Amino acid sequence: MNDDQHLSRVERRKRELERERLTEQARLDEQARLDEETRHETPQHQGQVEDKFNNDSNRPTDTGQGEHPFLNRSEETPSERKKKSLNVKKPKLSLPFGKKRKSKPRRDERREPRQKTREPERTHAKRETAAPKEKPRRRKWKGKLLLVLLLLMIGAGYMATRPVTFLVMGSDARVGESLSGSRTDSLQLMEFVPRSRTVQNVSIPRDTYTAIPCEPEREGDKITHAFAYGGADCTVGAVEGLTEASVDGQVIITFETFMELIDLVGGVNVTATHSFSEKGFNQTYEYTEGVSYAMDGDMALAYARHRKTDTDGARSNRQTEVMSAVADKLASPTGWTKIPATYRFMKDEMGLEMNPLQMASIGMTMVLQPQVDKLQIEGEDAYIDNVYYYQPTEASVQAVRDALDLTMWGTVR
Repeated sequence: MNDDQHLSRVERRKRELERERLTEQARLDEQARLDEETRHETPQHQGQVEDKFNNDSNRPTDTGQGEHPFLNRSEETPSERKKKSLNVKKPKLSLPFGKKRKSKPRRDERREPRQKTREPERTHAKRETAAPKEKPRRRKWKGKLLLVLLLLMIGAGYMATRPVTFLVMGSDARVGESLSGSRTDSLQLMEFVPRSRTVQNVSIPRDTYTAIPCEPEREGDKITHAFAYGGADCTVGAVEGLTEASVDGQVIITFETFMELIDLVGGVNVTATHSFSEKGFNQTYEYTEGVSYAMDGDMALAYARHRKTDTDGARSNRQTEVMSAVADKLASPTGWTKIPATYRFMKDEMGLEMNPLQMASIGMTMVLQPQVDKLQIEGEDAYIDNVYYYQPTEASVQAVRDALDLTMWGTVR
């Protein structure tokens, strides 16, 4: 059994030596190839490598010569073989090119990262070269978008600063009465010019004699009858025919909506321009010229509708004062929050017709604290077929037409 064990060890050792020889030969071939590729190495280094190769090659590798101790054990006794086996140093399994063997993976490792790093660099370079092609396109589209937005802003600014002509129709319908068949107790044509910060306010007396579009069979009639016969459209046509102005927007005010509007904005502050007393729905109010009053809806209506102690033109001026106070209240920082509710109320309850650009023009004019030029159709008392009319003079009508014929800069055309 001991002989079998010795023979199996010899056989195993032969195989190990054969593998070492083959491995050594492969290393020699690989080293020769590496020497050709790495010619930049110094001659001294090459000599050291060759010496090492020669020293390592002197090691016994051929098992056929019988020089290996395990091959000559057949003539020895088992005890002697055992002693020799204990004394024999086991050859190291490390390959003869220990240092060079380590250098090969390093070279491979150095080459592989170079290839890996070069490829990303190439792709990165490609991306860098391709990126400038995309950037101009994005900038080009951004430039076009900014240009379009700029043009829209310029157009909106231009439209928002155009003059706007607005007609305020005050109906004489009492609280609870319908507008149908009622007459206009007052007419005010207002032209807002933002760029010149001016407002042309033309008051038209209710009995002014002029042509009425909805009464083609008559040469003329009181302008207050236009609303009774044809409503707001007929009244707008009569005002445009008299002043030769184009009405952009309109609103209809009754006693009830007038009071609700004043209360909605939280009341107005008005300085009285005339001393008088007037009965409201709740009480009788006393007004003194030059005194400022904080008016609610009922007090403001009594102030605006008084006409017993002065003229119809003075009453129109007081109505303008109240409406201007409403505009000032909405233009103040405390009134900005009330603008949406006020707009909805005027649109739903007062027949407001005005687009957002026209509203912007009016609001911009009022914020700039404009100069208000008060004009009035002047005329003479006249009776036609025993009916009283207020006959306007040609000079007064022409002066009003010229005052309303303005450019966007507020200059006369």
